[in-house]
Amino acid sequence: MFTNLFSRLRSAFFPEALAPIEITQHQRDTLSNKVSFYTSLGPQDKLLFEQRCIAFIQNTEFVGHEIDISDADKLLVASGSVILAWGFEKWHYVKVDTVYLVPSSFNDSSEFKQHDSNITGLVGTAHLRGKMILSQPALHRGFDNHQDKRNVAIHEFAHLIDMADGDIDGLPRQISEQGYALPWLDLVARKIKEIKGRKSDIRDYGATNNAEFFSVASEYFFERPKRLKQKHPQLYKHLERFYKQNRADVHVAERIRKKAPCPCGSGKRYKRCCMVKA
Repeated sequence: MFTNLFSRLRSAFFPEALAPIEITQHQRDTLSNKVSFYTSLGPQDKLLFEQRCIAFIQNTEFVGHEIDISDADKLLVASGSVILAWGFEKWHYVKVDTVYLVPSSFNDSSEFKQHDSNITGLVGTAHLRGKMILSQPALHRGFDNHQDKRNVAIHEFAHLIDMADGDIDGLPRQISEQGYALPWLDLVARKIKEIKGRKSDIRDYGATNNAEFFSVASEYFFERPKRLKQKHPQLYKHLERFYKQNRADVHVAERIRKKAPCPCGSGKRYKRCCMVKA
C-alpha cells in the first residue's frame, strides 16, 4: 500500500522526463545571466537543466496579477524547481499546476502595499493545493543576489518537497525513510533556539516553525553552501544527504559587475561590451 502511495505521489510531483525540447538562445542566455546553479554545470548537465526547465514551463500554467509575465519569469520559477530536485534520480522537477505572479509582497488578506504586506511567496494546501504565489520582484531578487541566503523560489519549492508526504512539517519523507528523523529534529530544535537567542546567522524567519526552518535552511544551502558548511557543519551534512548534492565543493564563477571593465580587454564597461542582454 505504501509503495503504491509513494508511486502516486512521485508521479504527481515529479513526472517523467519528456523528449528533447527546443530551447532558444535567448532562454539560454537568461539562464547564464541569472542562475548561478546553471552556470556551475558542465555542458551535458546544462542541456539537462534546460530540458527540465522547459518541461516545467510547458506543464505549468502561469498567471499574472496586474503584471505581464515574461519568459525570464517562467525560467526563474522553473529553475527553482529543478535546482531542488537536481539530486533526486528520476525526479526531474517539482510540479505545480499554477504559478501566480504578483507585483509585490502581500499580507494574509492578499493586500499589497500595507504595513504588514511582507509575504513574498506562498504555496497552497487543501483547495489551493498545487498552486504557488510569488512576488515577481522577490523572484528576481532571489536570483540577482546569490549571496544573501534568500531565494523565494527555492524557499517555496522546498515547502512542496516537504509536502510530498502529505504534510508541510519540516520533516520530508526522505529524512524519515533514511532513519535520521530524530537527529534531524534535535538539530532543528537547537538551531531554532540559537536563532531566537540571536546566536545564529540563519535568518529569523527560520525560527517560525520546523517547516519554515527547513525552507530557510534550504535557501542557505543553495545560496551560500561553503559558509553553511563552515558555520553549521551538522546542518550542512543533513541537507547534503537529503538533497544528494555537495554544493560546497561546486565552483561558481563570480559574476562580473555591469560597470566593471570587460574581461575581454576592450577597455569598455562590461555592460557596454560582452554582457549578454537578457
